[in-house]
Amino acid sequence: MAKLSQIIFSTLLTAVTILSILYTSIPVSANSLDDTAIGDVTDPGILPDSGFYFMKSWGRNLQLMFAGNDTEQARLMLKYANEDALALQKMYELGKYDLGAKHAEQYALQLQNTVQTVDRVRTSQGNSASEELVGKLEQNYLRQQEVLLSVLEKAPDAAQNGLLNAIENSNKHVAAMVMAQNGEQALQQYQEQLNQQVKNMGQETKTMVQQRIEVMHGQDGQSSNANSGQGVMTQTQTQTQAQTQTQNQTQTQQQTQTQTQTQTSTQNMQQPGQQSGQQNMQNQGTGQSTGQGGANQGAGNKQQGK
Repeated sequence: MAKLSQIIFSTLLTAVTILSILYTSIPVSANSLDDTAIGDVTDPGILPDSGFYFMKSWGRNLQLMFAGNDTEQARLMLKYANEDALALQKMYELGKYDLGAKHAEQYALQLQNTVQTVDRVRTSQGNSASEELVGKLEQNYLRQQEVLLSVLEKAPDAAQNGLLNAIENSNKHVAAMVMAQNGEQALQQYQEQLNQQVKNMGQETKTMVQQRIEVMHGQDGQSSNANSGQGVMTQTQTQTQAQTQTQNQTQTQQQTQTQTQTQTSTQNMQQPGQQSGQQNMQNQGTGQSTGQGGANQGAGNKQQGK
């Protein structure tokens, strides 16, 4: 009975795996996305608004589960990120901006997980093992951003923020990976390619994207962390530190003023007491002098009587 259950479970699992893989490759429509392609991906497969989208998620998870190693997983995850970028383009073309904004978050997370897997290959096997993966990641992401920028150019103002966040977050992780793998010079070349893509956009959108990129890469005069390849400290953080230092200095000055006032008050309280003591001593001295004068006068009177 137990063996029969295992056979049935294995058969169902195999069937689900095959169906999931088939569903992930179903094109959206015959005219979808025209000649748009990212890497080896030419269509996004099932879109997030489909009732069969869960099959696509299952298929991805099963493929990753059966992947032989981190390198194979990284290749699969990069393919999924390419599909998500094309799906994001299609969602915005269909005017489904709310669902597209949610999918933009999924795309950015998918690319972040891809970068983390590539970095795991680099740290465990060395730069030589991850060199091909990083090169493919960089080229695919440049194409992803080109697609997303074309979508951003046509999107209404209310629907642009989700795309901008996706571009900014994914750009940050890819830049960190390029820096960790190939160094500062390669990172600069990568940024020049990104900037060149932005220059082809309209003025308003170009200004908006450039501001995001400049803050992220520290082109506003702040230095980057060359060792870790992580993002730079933002201008807001710098201002916050300056404000904190100013507050600390103000508090120190207030404490110094309080101590000075306390010392002054103590001295003022002590001075009347000291003056009273001095007057008492003077009065006592005067009394003693008077007593001695009286005694001397009495002695003189006695002598005259004799």
